[in-house]
Order: sequence, then structure tokens, then C-alpha cells
Amino acid sequence: MAEPAATPRRRWYTVFALSVAYLIDSMEGYTTQFLWPYMYPILGVPVANLAILQSVGRVISAVTGPFWGYLADRVSRKTILVIMTGVWGLWTAAKGFSNSFSQLLAFSVLAGLGLTVLEPAALSILSDLFDRKRRGRAIGFMIGAGFAGSMISVVVLGSIAENNPEAWRSGFIIIGILSFLTGLLLLGINERPRGSAEPELSDVVTAETAAKIELHLIPELARIKSWLITMVSGNIDFVGFAVLSAWAFTWIHELELGSMVQVAMIAMMLGTVLGHLGFGWLSDYIGERNPHHGRVATGMVAYVINLSAAIGFLLLGDGGVMVLSIFGLLFGLSFALKGTGSRLPIEQNVLPPELRATGRALSSWISAFLNAGGLAISGWLLTRMGNDLQRMMLIMVPIPILIGAITWIPMFKFYREDMAALESRLADQRSTISNA
Repeated sequence: MAEPAATPRRRWYTVFALSVAYLIDSMEGYTTQFLWPYMYPILGVPVANLAILQSVGRVISAVTGPFWGYLADRVSRKTILVIMTGVWGLWTAAKGFSNSFSQLLAFSVLAGLGLTVLEPAALSILSDLFDRKRRGRAIGFMIGAGFAGSMISVVVLGSIAENNPEAWRSGFIIIGILSFLTGLLLLGINERPRGSAEPELSDVVTAETAAKIELHLIPELARIKSWLITMVSGNIDFVGFAVLSAWAFTWIHELELGSMVQVAMIAMMLGTVLGHLGFGWLSDYIGERNPHHGRVATGMVAYVINLSAAIGFLLLGDGGVMVLSIFGLLFGLSFALKGTGSRLPIEQNVLPPELRATGRALSSWISAFLNAGGLAISGWLLTRMGNDLQRMMLIMVPIPILIGAITWIPMFKFYREDMAALESRLADQRSTISNA
């Protein structure tokens, strides 16, 4: 087996370009909901029409996600990203010229087609630039940038629209142009053949000999137990995060703790960003020293901290802004540790190169339905509980995290087995290429 070749060229430029694209994509995903208070009076529509726009966006993402993942495993990922993440962003700019709700809805549908492309293709590209020991840091940098986009959106978009009723149009135009410019950045990324970072293939694989996905290969995902666990555990767990994100702003406003109460949510968001940026490196360090159980144990520790932080945030939050901020920061940090520190590197380390984008896209597709269902249940439960937000969230946030933690436990057995199975598969692929 050959050792990986010299460090790939433009490796960190590629991380940077993909991270900028992820940041803008994240801002684009939040633009409508942040600008909506300024938009609906100008368009002359009910405030409730935001639900239509949000629902359409989720449906478009759910329907198109697996297709983009499959395509990214079959054709040039760089080309897809330049077109659908870069050039396609001009549809977001077009929203700024909407003069009716029907126009806004049409532009939203078109823009939504490109919002699910980035993550599966980008993770696949990064996995061909960084080997199994170093993927966490690259993934963490990119995911952290994505969460930073949501923070920037809160500040920038609100500032744009605050003093001018028509300024919301500039928000869409600016985000759309920035998205287009990221396409120019993405023209310079390094897309290596699938499997280039695997030691079994690094010295023999080429663009022509690299494996590509075929439809009959997709059912193989169900036989990779570690992937199934990350998908089930991660997506159930994420329901708790989605419910907390949806209702926390309203709940802390009801606590009437003063104008500084928003600091608590900023602390949570900041913890999430900093966690993704830092825990990728930590995950690589732990994984290198204990390749079979290090990242798995990291995930288990993260679940315990995240569950405790969620309960503390909701149960003790009325104790003041400082209490909310401490538990919010811990929640954000531990949430990032579960993802960048454990689940995402594990997923990339057990999936064959030709199935990585599809596997990520399918997981995100299922997540979209689970989150929609979880949010719907939270609304129904809130009504049944007399609009008691704290009681509802004490059920709908910790319980999904607890289920996620329990379903994570079998990973201690299967991760080692699935890594060995992938190494054997890649060794067979190397033999096939060499014989040819």
C-alpha cells in the first residue's frame, strides 16, 4: 500500500473558497425570514405568507437534495458548484426586484434549487484533499463558516432594512451578487479524482480510473452500519436543535430579563461557530491517537454535555442572562463537537469515495422531513400545553438528544468494522486499476 503523495496543491485555498460559498449560502437561506417584517407590507400580503415561502423552500430542498448528491458522485463536482452555488445565486438577486408575492414565490422556487448542492459536493471534494487523519479540520472550517453566515445575517440584513422600507430589496441583491462572486472563487478549487486521499489508491487513481456511482450501488449504503447510525442518531438529535432554534428567541423574550437577553442566543451561536472551527482539529488529534474509538468516544462525550446544557438552558434560564449565556455557549460548543468532532469525519471515513456525496445528500433529505415533523409536533404540543413554551421545549429538545445518544452507542462496535471493510474495498479497487 502506498503512502499519500505530496500535499495537494491549493488545498487550503479550496477549503477557503468552499467556506466562503457555505457562508454566503447560509446567509442566503436566512435572508427571507430576516427581511420579511420589512417586505410583506410593501408587497401587500399577510404576514402569514412567510410560511408559504418557507414551506416551498423546504420541499424544494427535500426533493432535489438526493438528485444533486447523485450527480456530484457522477460528474464534475467543481462544475456543479460553480453553476449551482455561484451563477445560480443571481435568482436570489432577482427576488429584490419582485413587485408581487407571485413573483417572489417564483424566484424563491428557482433560487431554492441551488441551496442543497453545496454541502454534499464540498464534503466529497475535501475528502479527496485530506486523508482520514486530517479531514476533521477541513470539514470544521467549512461548517463553521456556514454557521457564521447565520450570525452575520442577523446583523447585516437587519441593518440594511431598518431605516428604509424599500431597502430589503438591496439585501437580496447584495446576497445574490455575493453568491455569484463565490462562483469565481470556486473556479480555482482543486478537484482531485475520487479516492485520491486514500492511501490504498493515492498513487494509482486517475480521473479515468476513479470509481463513479451507479444506481445499483446506492442500496450498498444500507449495509454500512456506521453510516446508518450517523444518519439515524444525527437526524433525530438535530430535531432538538431545530425546535430550540425555532422557539428560543420567543421564549427568552417572554422571560422579560431585559434588553441584554439576546446575548444568550448570540453566545449559543458563537459557541457553535467556534466549536466547528476548533473541534475539527481536536477530532483529528484524538482520531490519530485512537483511530478505532477516538472519534466515537468524542461524540458520546458531546452528547452528554449537549443534553445537560439543553436541560440547564431551559430549566434554569429564568435565573438571568448570565445563566442563559453560559448554558447557551455550552450547548453551541457541544453541538459542534457532535458534528465536526465526530459524526461528519466518521461518515466520510466509512463511505466509499463514489458514494460520499449521495450518502450526505440522503441524510440531509431525511433530516428535512424529520425537522418538519418535529416542528409541527412542537406547535401542536405547545397548543395542548396552554402555550407554555418552557414545558414544551423541555420535552421536544432533550428527548431527541437523548434518543440520539442512545442510538450512538453501537458505533463503538461498528465503526472499526466499517473502516476495515472500506480499506478492503479500496485495496480491491487498487488491484483492479493496477491489473488494467
